[in-house]
Amino acid sequence: MPEDHVKVDELRIRYWANSDSIKNSDKPTVVLFHGNAFSLDNWKDTKSLDTLTKEGFPVCAIDLPAGSGSKSDKVDQSKFRAYKDLVPTIEKIFAKLGINFRDLIIVGPSMGGGFAVSYALAHPKRVVALVLIAPALHNLGEEEDRVSELEMPVLLVWGDNDTLIPVDKYGKELKNELARSKLLIVKDAGHAVYLEKPSEFNELLVDFLNDIS
Repeated sequence: MPEDHVKVDELRIRYWANSDSIKNSDKPTVVLFHGNAFSLDNWKDTKSLDTLTKEGFPVCAIDLPAGSGSKSDKVDQSKFRAYKDLVPTIEKIFAKLGINFRDLIIVGPSMGGGFAVSYALAHPKRVVALVLIAPALHNLGEEEDRVSELEMPVLLVWGDNDTLIPVDKYGKELKNELARSKLLIVKDAGHAVYLEKPSEFNELLVDFLNDIS
C-alpha cells in the first residue's frame, strides 16, 4: 500500500492511504491518528490498515506534525498550546489528500484522541463518528467544556489496566458526557490497548464501523 508525503505550511507530512478506495467508495473515510510516542507505523503493525481495506473502507493514516514518534515535520511548539491550534493545519492536510469534503470517521489513541475531539468540535457536520482509545484530553483548553456538544456516535476503547488514563476515572466519566457513546473495556490491556490486543481491537473497530455505515 502506498506511503507518501505532502507539503503543508512548509511542513513535510507523512501519510498512508488506500487511494483507490478513497476515490471510488461511498463509505466514510477512516482517518487514523496516533499517540504522542507513536506513528502511523503502529497501524501497520496492528494490521488495522489491511483489515479496514479488506472491509472496503477508504483509509488514511497520518503522521501528525506533533508528538515525539511522528516522522513528519513538527509545528513550532511555541504556537501549539492546545489541540485546537493544530486543527487548521490538519484541515490543510485533509485538503491535500483530497478528503476534506468527505465524511470522516476519526480514530485517535491518547494524544490522537485529543486531536480527533478538537477536530470534531470544529467540524461536527463532517465527522460522522469517532473512535477514541483512552484519549488524552488535557490539552483541549477551553474546548474541554464543549465535549458534551459532540452528537455523533463515539466508540470509547480502554484497557482495564490503563494506569496512565484510568478507565474508572476518565473513561466512565467521558461516556456519561457523550450522548451517543459506547464504552468497551478490554481485559488484561494497558494504555495502548490497540497495540497490546490488536486482533481484538480490529474486531471491535470493524463491528462499530459496520454498525454505523
